[in-house]
Amino acid sequence: ELEQLEEAGVIEDERLGNAPSHELIDVDADGDPVTDAQRLVFVDEATCIGCTMCAGIAPLTFMMEDDYGRARSFNQEGDDDETIAEAISTCPVDCIHYVPWDELVRLERERDRVHDNYNFKGRLVGNEGLLSTAGAGSALLEISTNTASRCSNCPSNKCPECPMFAVSNGKRTKRCGNCPENGCANCPIAVQYPEFQKRRARRDRKRKERIKAQQVEAAEKLGLADEGGGREL
Repeated sequence: ELEQLEEAGVIEDERLGNAPSHELIDVDADGDPVTDAQRLVFVDEATCIGCTMCAGIAPLTFMMEDDYGRARSFNQEGDDDETIAEAISTCPVDCIHYVPWDELVRLERERDRVHDNYNFKGRLVGNEGLLSTAGAGSALLEISTNTASRCSNCPSNKCPECPMFAVSNGKRTKRCGNCPENGCANCPIAVQYPEFQKRRARRDRKRKERIKAQQVEAAEKLGLADEGGGREL
């Protein structure tokens, strides 16, 4: 898959597919990721069954890892939000998660540290088949989304109590799986931890400013900019 994308000129960074996805994203002086992506994605490879659905739908974001045949998010700025959401919704075992920046960094570092010890053949023992996590051991990572159940049409339903990062827009009555670090504006205990809300608001503001600057630059190149500024594309 990666070779085909490289031949088509879609992929230029030789680190794609080799380095963890968070290492491809620059970090500014505040420790904030310099990316246009609002939500980052992580695949729980210990529970992935290798169906290839996500890689087929969003090939610029997901690939099939060679050693164990599991899906992996190798590029956080590949496909658009709608395409990634579709890929997540088609996963038969809900092993793809939206996560914030800090959790992505932690999970990818832990995955690279423990995954070599994963006895993937353990799934062949017992009656659960590919759904079994037998043999996973320390490769079963602690992912915040797993603290609660997801609906059968996640993330499209945008349920108010969705445990995944940046999916819920309605008023929450329960805390998310990574509370209070996620800094959700609709968190029922948000006022108790203002520092996390401020951090998330700062990152969202920077992201929107970057996107607007890119739109202005694109408009100028196309000759669409007005004297009073850029016209939004």
